[in-house]
Amino acid sequence: MQLEELLQDITYECLQGNPKCGIKDICYDSNRVREGSLFVCIKGQRADGHDYLLSAVRQGATAVAVEVSEIICLGTKRVLYSGGEKVVIEQCEREYGVAFVIVQDTRLALAQLSAAWFGHPAKKLRMVGITGTKGKTTTAFMAASVLAEAGYHVGMIGTVFIWDGKTRIPSSHTTPESCDLQRYLAQMVKNGCDCCVMEVSSQGLKMHRVAGIFFDIGVFLNIEPDHIGAGEHASFSEYLCCKAKLFSQCAVGIVNADDPHTGRILRGHTCVVKAFSMHYPAHVTAEPPEFFMEGGSLGSRFTVWCGTGRLCVSLRMPGDFNVYNALAAIAIAEHFFVTPRGICRGLARTVVPGRCENTGISPDYVFLIDYAHNEMSLKNLLETLRAFSPARLVVIFGCGGNRSLLRRTRMGEMAGHLADFSILTSDNPRWEEPDRIIDDIESGIRGTGGAYVRIPDRAEAVRYAVEQAAEGDIIVLAGKGHEDYQEIRGVKYPMQDKTLVEEAAKRLTRKRAVRPGECGADKGK
Repeated sequence: MQLEELLQDITYECLQGNPKCGIKDICYDSNRVREGSLFVCIKGQRADGHDYLLSAVRQGATAVAVEVSEIICLGTKRVLYSGGEKVVIEQCEREYGVAFVIVQDTRLALAQLSAAWFGHPAKKLRMVGITGTKGKTTTAFMAASVLAEAGYHVGMIGTVFIWDGKTRIPSSHTTPESCDLQRYLAQMVKNGCDCCVMEVSSQGLKMHRVAGIFFDIGVFLNIEPDHIGAGEHASFSEYLCCKAKLFSQCAVGIVNADDPHTGRILRGHTCVVKAFSMHYPAHVTAEPPEFFMEGGSLGSRFTVWCGTGRLCVSLRMPGDFNVYNALAAIAIAEHFFVTPRGICRGLARTVVPGRCENTGISPDYVFLIDYAHNEMSLKNLLETLRAFSPARLVVIFGCGGNRSLLRRTRMGEMAGHLADFSILTSDNPRWEEPDRIIDDIESGIRGTGGAYVRIPDRAEAVRYAVEQAAEGDIIVLAGKGHEDYQEIRGVKYPMQDKTLVEEAAKRLTRKRAVRPGECGADKGK
């Protein structure tokens, strides 16, 4: 494909080189550049692609896209700096034959170039985008389960994994970088998918990762202050505005009428709006749910009124927040003309890895794994579990390193107020010392008078919880959910909460099976 074909929907200036040059690949990582690549210099949190421009050119890039803000005019020459090295554009073109394309925003350009390169795959799929502070993953799984029940071939993109119709691909971001996203969508089309359900993060919207995609359905679940700080959002207002962008690039907007910020989210929207609610008249509504605890598991039952009539819904997960997630999934399903039976069967079968996931290690008590990793999600989770009147509510949690100090103290406060007992441990300490992070959490929990213990080793913390578990308890291991690693000083070591719980349960079973006098000390005598 020629460079100018890729650029036809973009405002640009070609400073040097041949705009008709052939392009064999598009990339934003200089390590992936090969002969004939178009290298797009995007600015990330830790690195700036402009610093790797010379490296990409020397590896054979045919063309590069740079931001106009990086160009400096020195007399009659135009230059930029790449990794501290001055690059004279005219000289670089003569030496390497590379085409220089100047754009206003390289992230936006990357999305538009990628969509063109992969043949605009989103136009060949029915696209569902889901945004919200919490519930994106669960709602996506619910919607995908319902649509699959109705016979649709569903692709998925989100926090847990990417499903391209044939292969499960590990996910590093909730919403992948635009070039990767378009590649996954193209693979879905190739594999016969007819729709895609994806989580759309505020960062994904802010960084133009979903630019160039027009969603058939956009969903807003809720919003609360989160992801605010260095490297994320400057303020709650910016966070809200980023999420609101989804409703100017979708045909139908499905929104939570009960969220107090929905009005601001819809400000300037260009879509048809449908709403769901548990308290007000809406397109999809629910009667108060019934929650139950049976045989070491939790669930909920409730009646829904929607366009298809009255539905009796059963979920393998607790909480009002999951009722809201289900209402959103039902509203999505109605636009796909799924039958009432298909909706109910799909919801009843939904299991979400690491989201109120029941480990089933004992019929006497409940041991859940959940991704709650901030104040709001931990509060909602513990309040939900408290409603089941457990003998004890025990929470095991930590907080990520290199993140907001306020998040740590507030999570400590929430646990102290809402749990009977807290076990403070590690959760991706990254470049910080685990004990320092726990100190911050402890400063929040100490003032509440809540009982707690510090066990920095996460595996040891889980073993302690399993050994202390008693009949009627609800224990929740929060923070990591589906994650299969513990990040320490830039290295991701294999670790999965579900495995930790299962190993702790097996260890306890073996320990109890050894009777006094049968330790093996007299063996062979």
